[in-house]
Amino acid sequence: MPMVLLIFPNTSPFPYHAMTPLAIYAVGTYLETKGINVEYYDERVQSKQKLEEILDKGPEIIGVSALTSFQILRGLALTKYVKRRCPETPVVWGGIHPTMCPEQTLKEPMIDYVVINEGEETLYELFQHLNSGSQNLNTIAGLGWKDQNGKMYINQERQFLDMEKVPFTFQGKAKEYLPCYIKSNGFPTVGYQMSRGCHCRCRFCYNTFYHKEICRNKPPDVIKKELESLISLGVNNIFFIDDSMGGKRSFLYELASILEELPLKWSGSPRINYMNEELVSRFEKNGCQWLFFGLESPLDNILKYIGKDMKIKHIEKGVEVMRSSSIISTYSLMVGFPKETYQESLDVLTFADKLIALHPSAEVAIQPYAPLPGSDLYEEAKEKGFKPPSSLIDWSYFTMDKIHTPWLRNRPLFKNVYLISFLAFRYKHKLGDLKQFRWVFYLVHLTARFRWRYRWFGFYIEGLGYSVYTKWKFWRAARR
Repeated sequence: MPMVLLIFPNTSPFPYHAMTPLAIYAVGTYLETKGINVEYYDERVQSKQKLEEILDKGPEIIGVSALTSFQILRGLALTKYVKRRCPETPVVWGGIHPTMCPEQTLKEPMIDYVVINEGEETLYELFQHLNSGSQNLNTIAGLGWKDQNGKMYINQERQFLDMEKVPFTFQGKAKEYLPCYIKSNGFPTVGYQMSRGCHCRCRFCYNTFYHKEICRNKPPDVIKKELESLISLGVNNIFFIDDSMGGKRSFLYELASILEELPLKWSGSPRINYMNEELVSRFEKNGCQWLFFGLESPLDNILKYIGKDMKIKHIEKGVEVMRSSSIISTYSLMVGFPKETYQESLDVLTFADKLIALHPSAEVAIQPYAPLPGSDLYEEAKEKGFKPPSSLIDWSYFTMDKIHTPWLRNRPLFKNVYLISFLAFRYKHKLGDLKQFRWVFYLVHLTARFRWRYRWFGFYIEGLGYSVYTKWKFWRAARR
């Protein structure tokens, strides 16, 4: 029986919680409903031997998922490996980065095709073509490809898949892998997606291009049925992997009603300006453990500039509501937007102090703005001197712990702020229950709290160690 292999490369050089790879599971489950045999390989939780066993079965197509950053490096390494083992098998790259940079991705000799945007129907039609030649490549919407002479073609865009036609991710072979991710406590590692896209217009986000500022929800009855299925499979703690948890506040009320009837612990990422006393109270009662909020800036002019569609008064009101709840909150801030002054960047740090004082149990994340391809600010960033990576592999090193914007003053300071704020305020969720190097991370965490409190960002010996470790891990990852 013809088989498709879908690969999810490692996403980070550091120890972390591996969450269910919905990027490949969603596509694979759709293919299974069409009668196609699918195998999955998640590099984070499976051995190299498992990959070898799957390759021995002779896949017809090999698909690789790729996000911007480290996953590209591992994706290229795994592509090289599978091409060496199966030189005649076509390799298809999909995901956010190949969608944003299809031509650059196709320049890699090892990559034969690129799936642009949602991959279910495109990969299915490509499979049909490769097996029977029943369809001309030019007619497959959402496909990037190259002919025998290396000439590249980017076909017309594909319309979004009807959410009612999106199958439950864990109804097929993917459910066999659930035990690798299920955790009874701590950070949720089983993801569930009830919507695709986002209706917001944040200018730094990929959604302006990828999902066209559209949010598509599954019907409430479908969501309830699928969550019940997850519970029957032994899942009791999930993360809603949605860009804005269904979009509007009205949907959050529907979700609250669904969850009130289910024995689930859950986390997600709604908008802070949607939070009110009634909604938060209902969330608390129906199992909400943790919420991530993208605040970005405490300044109204910057919020307007980046398209957040909210003001600082809305943020402050939302924080006031959250501080009175038992739900763990993570507040995300950004510095270094193209039109942001140096003083405005410093104001972000001052606001972080305010958040910590107002909501001591909260986590605060501060990261430098990174010009991501496909975002509305990307072209503006290039006009201000940002130079995008010139090749696919160079995007591997486009990590959030580096400053990529030449206009940001005092770059070492903000690089250190990113690392110190991460270690100081995100220890519990990101590092606290890791078994590897637990006590080392704890000591670094205490040091980071001290550094932040006294604004001692100089003589950052921990950062030097981090930098050396990172370079070593990237070097190893490129050669494995």
